[in-house]
Amino acid sequence: MRLLWFSNRPPLGALNSKKSVGGSWIESLEQEFKKYPHIDLGIVYNELASEKAEIQSKDSNTKYFMVPRDPYGKFDRWAERFLSQSPSEKTLSGYLEVVDQFQPDVILFFGTESDFPLIIPELKIPSVIWFQGNLTVYNLMYESGISINKTLGFEKLKHFLTGDTMYHNYLRFKKLVEREKKIFSYAQNFIGRTSWDRRLVGMMSPQAKYWHCDEAMRPPFWENVWQSKLDRNELVITTTIRGNLYKGLETVFRAADILSERIQKQLSWKIMGIAEYSVYAKTARKIANFDKSRKEVVLMGNKSSDELIAELLNADMYVHPSHIENSPNGVQEAMLLGMPIVATNVGGTPSLLEDGLEGKLVQNNDPYALAGAIYEFHTNTFEAEHMGKKARERGLVRNSNEKICKDLLEIFHQLTDPNNG
Repeated sequence: MRLLWFSNRPPLGALNSKKSVGGSWIESLEQEFKKYPHIDLGIVYNELASEKAEIQSKDSNTKYFMVPRDPYGKFDRWAERFLSQSPSEKTLSGYLEVVDQFQPDVILFFGTESDFPLIIPELKIPSVIWFQGNLTVYNLMYESGISINKTLGFEKLKHFLTGDTMYHNYLRFKKLVEREKKIFSYAQNFIGRTSWDRRLVGMMSPQAKYWHCDEAMRPPFWENVWQSKLDRNELVITTTIRGNLYKGLETVFRAADILSERIQKQLSWKIMGIAEYSVYAKTARKIANFDKSRKEVVLMGNKSSDELIAELLNADMYVHPSHIENSPNGVQEAMLLGMPIVATNVGGTPSLLEDGLEGKLVQNNDPYALAGAIYEFHTNTFEAEHMGKKARERGLVRNSNEKICKDLLEIFHQLTDPNNG
């Protein structure tokens, strides 16, 4: 079977690409597929470059196709950012050229956030979109914690002039929502993993068929197991979120303020994925009236996989405060490690863990409920350890790489079965 993936992240073998810190579950899935010699895998991605590139993997049949991103010129890129123009569709011809060259049996698009699935109407072979997030719903929740206008006072003049403010990013985000709705109108097949994404497909893409398949996780999260810390005068919490307004950082500051008055230990809440100097961090502090001199919350920026795991293993629990998610990797990774987990009851998160059995789910945008659940784990270590173990048991079954590959191959076989149309 010949499979062609379209990924918004540079793949494992694209050594000339600018890979982000930490890797991703898509890379883990790619690694698993290298174990199948009867699979010829091609992976398409895009980068800011003047010419296309092809790379042959040295240890497998995998081939990588880099398609240059449009626009390439500095002025055109500035105009697109500053004027919040609709995304260019000039790259689509480059994607179709790869399809013609590779001649796949099935095409897999990772997510609806990128422009890749816009080529679906031109395809004559089966294709399926693996649901990631949903920009349309994220847009509705974008300002549920912080108004975008509140960020303007923390932006630098040069960022206004270059169109690189959070406000400009928000305007571009709304353009991507328009593109995503078009993609949903085209799609014929979706892969998802939560009740939330299944329902969204049913409403936004009623013509499409829905298939279930879970996510592969990065190997280090299988190889380590969390242990309770009982003999220290400190409560350590970890959170992994990105710098979007709907990720709930202001709720973290408010919950930390509440907790610091109740617990007898020193509080150290470590946030990975957000830098202290970011506009989001400054705005969230202002909204929550949480002064920068306070040390209860530490913003640590991006971390590698090894650094992230070290922080998680040193923590007493994992907390996910986001206002909207589908299946946050942070929660799934903490489950694999066997950590006690507190998360907001939003989007697809309830499909990942059962409240009161494998973790605690709390009301969104409610710092008192969030602090209360953390306090319950803090004062009942037996409950925390028990739920962490149950979470790991579920994660080991759900995120089995072998099972995920088998499920995915079965989906591909059904898509190519002429009797299954």
